[in-house]
Amino acid sequence: MTGLKSSYEITLDKMKNMDIDDVKKLTDADKNKIANIKKEYEAKIAEKKILLSGHAELNNEVSFLTRKRDEKIEEFYNELNKVK
Repeated sequence: MTGLKSSYEITLDKMKNMDIDDVKKLTDADKNKIANIKKEYEAKIAEKKILLSGHAELNNEVSFLTRKRDEKIEEFYNELNKVK
């Protein structure tokens, strides 16, 4: 049974599908940057959950912010790939 994948795993899969054979190892600074992106979006999601508690648009907002988080992480990986 396959569990849910993290955005890191999803991005690695996308990179492999893009024929990027040499997936670079992440430095501690890279990992910290990704962690900061995740923390930023976790805070935004928590804020929306408080502000929109009981409202129909809550799920849409959470989904939107989750997609934006994943896009930012993917952009970061793409930048790393260009630099390295």
